[in-house]
Amino acid sequence: MSFALCVLEKNGQQIPAVKIGDQFYALSDVAPGLIANPAEGLLDLLPQWDESFAKLEQAVAGFDGTGKATLTPGADGVRYDLLVTNPKKIVCAGMNYYCHLRKDAKREIKKEDYDCLFFLKGSDQQLAADRTIPFPSHTVKYDWEVEIVIVIGKEGRNIKAADAAQHIAGYAVGNDLSARDWQFNPRHIRQFDLVAGKAFDNAAPVGPWLVPAKFVDIENLWLKLWVNDDLKQDSTTKEMIWTVGELIESYSSHSTLRPGDLLFTGAPAGVGMATDTYLKPGDVMVAEVEGLGRLETRLRAD
Repeated sequence: MSFALCVLEKNGQQIPAVKIGDQFYALSDVAPGLIANPAEGLLDLLPQWDESFAKLEQAVAGFDGTGKATLTPGADGVRYDLLVTNPKKIVCAGMNYYCHLRKDAKREIKKEDYDCLFFLKGSDQQLAADRTIPFPSHTVKYDWEVEIVIVIGKEGRNIKAADAAQHIAGYAVGNDLSARDWQFNPRHIRQFDLVAGKAFDNAAPVGPWLVPAKFVDIENLWLKLWVNDDLKQDSTTKEMIWTVGELIESYSSHSTLRPGDLLFTGAPAGVGMATDTYLKPGDVMVAEVEGLGRLETRLRAD
């Protein structure tokens, strides 16, 4: 039986939860004792992910919900919280979809001529699902990017692409928010700045839940993003240049990946920069990945 994991918040308390079908249950009701520190989100499960997942599968298979309360995000003061409260790092891959290069950047490339492009966002710039955030006052070119996010479940350095699956706990939906006027700042000495352009407050929405890797066909998923019901991005992981395994191999050749790290895998075509169309206060973004859920982020005036 498939299931997903999330963290809910109610009255300031973090509640790790299991999504079974359309119902949410406290993880402590489904698999008692599996998480010792709920304030860290799902982090307790990740360092021994294979063992944790086996216990979860067994627990979910034997759980019928009788006598257990359900939780409903968006009702009774319940809302989504961060999947991992304090990841060591949030790694982002850039320019990783052929359609993004072809349609948005007007470029054709041969993969073998290039290496993966990576940048980092701060762990405190992560944002939970279904949140309203202030429009960042430092930009007038605020852009969206629906992405698949890998949640790392096993530490590793110099991981080979063929072995990468052993290090993945699961996947979530992400939105790589970008300030394009700062990313391509003409006043920067190189006219390019990935800190001001990518690593600002609330720049990394992730959620709403983690789907264990066993239940995901990562090579054949659709990604979509709407702004105010206007479909902006609509593509598939078949357009990825570097596969999930290749991204993990490339990044881990430079730096150790640790349990709870989040790895954004790049965005398909349809970003606002391509048409010089950007977000504004009051806009609602909905990022969706087939089988991984819908991630809503709303903007208000700062």
